[in-house]
Amino acid sequence: MIGQQWAFTYRWPQYGGMETSELVLPNNTTVEFHVTSLDVIHSFWAYQLGVKADANPGVDNVAFTTTKEPGTFVVRCNELCGLWHGAMFNYGHIVSAAAFQRWATNWETTQRRNGLLGMLPPYRLTYDPTVIPQLGASIVKIDGITGGAGYYYPPQDPVTP
Repeated sequence: MIGQQWAFTYRWPQYGGMETSELVLPNNTTVEFHVTSLDVIHSFWAYQLGVKADANPGVDNVAFTTTKEPGTFVVRCNELCGLWHGAMFNYGHIVSAAAFQRWATNWETTQRRNGLLGMLPPYRLTYDPTVIPQLGASIVKIDGITGGAGYYYPPQDPVTP
């Protein structure tokens, strides 16, 4: 899980390092989250799953949960992270193992076809925020993964949304 102003994205190393803006998890599975940030301190909080982990730049915080039954859950940032902190939330989904496999395969295939996986830095447990400005415009065009107004805002060059 990667926090950035003002969105969460999710990397899947078992699927070639694909990155999604949507959190989908298989049912009856123990999940290991590696939580980090690209810019400021965030906090990944999926309270219905019993998970809360700070997302600090350059740090790999690990949290675990076990999914119990299919359904939707809320993911929020629980650390005041800037102007649009209140809008930094989305919904995750727990689905059957077969539905998860179809979803993940579709995402990976789409990202490979569009060339997005080739542009992402290799999967690591921590991320260097200096590569994100170079990728920002391409990622927005290809996949719609965005920061607040569609771009990553590096600390040395803040942009008001």
